[in-house]
Amino acid sequence: MAQSMNSVTMGRKNNSFMGRATAASILAAVGMMASVAGAEIIVLRSGQVGNAPGVAGQLDDTVTFLSGNNPPGTFISANAFTPAEFAGAATGPAATVINPHGAWAPGLSDTQARWINFAADLQPNPDGTMGGSGQGLPGSTLYAIPFMVNTLGATGGWLNMEFAADDCIGDWAGYSLPGGNNSGLYINGMATGYGGGNYATPTFHSQFIPFTTGLNHIYLYQRDAGVLVSGIIFSIRIDVVPAPGSAALLGMGTLVAMRRRR
Repeated sequence: MAQSMNSVTMGRKNNSFMGRATAASILAAVGMMASVAGAEIIVLRSGQVGNAPGVAGQLDDTVTFLSGNNPPGTFISANAFTPAEFAGAATGPAATVINPHGAWAPGLSDTQARWINFAADLQPNPDGTMGGSGQGLPGSTLYAIPFMVNTLGATGGWLNMEFAADDCIGDWAGYSLPGGNNSGLYINGMATGYGGGNYATPTFHSQFIPFTTGLNHIYLYQRDAGVLVSGIIFSIRIDVVPAPGSAALLGMGTLVAMRRRR
């Protein structure tokens, strides 16, 4: 960059001031592009307690669920989820960290994520210790995961999710499951149309999602199809796309700099 600026100022000594101004504008534009390239990244994972992986029986720091509606082996509702149900999940009790069942994927490529459920199979022993498997009780559950977007004017970004669920997310047609909510992934109460997954091996899913600057929520509908255990584990990365205005302003600034140079 320094060599290019010198060639400009040496070739046009009468325009040395304009040459320096042009170089400064280009450097500013490069700085703006670097800022865009370093866009906001949000990472969300299940089973975090005190910002570290939890153990069975502990409450998740951020994930909550829809209380009082955890039917084992069947759907939560025969109709589409209502705003009241999404609000109930967002303001409900904290999810519980659980131990994975032996048939489940023990974890994800994100080794910090942990299995969670609405309750763990734990009971107090006479000596005060806790007994039970620590695995999740059977039931279908709607989880809420809040996330904060700090980028001004943001309208969306790319979601990359790795997860496993017992038995899947959504009343998934692939499993011929009845129910009113085929989608297992929702953004601010809006269905994304995605459902699926299983408990034995992690599933990867990627799509563009809409959201705004400030507080937003992801909802995951964990669908239980059996009556033995249930649970979910996830790791989500969101790459926030800067507002279109940022790119437009960058282009205008570069054009102005070039025009002044001429």
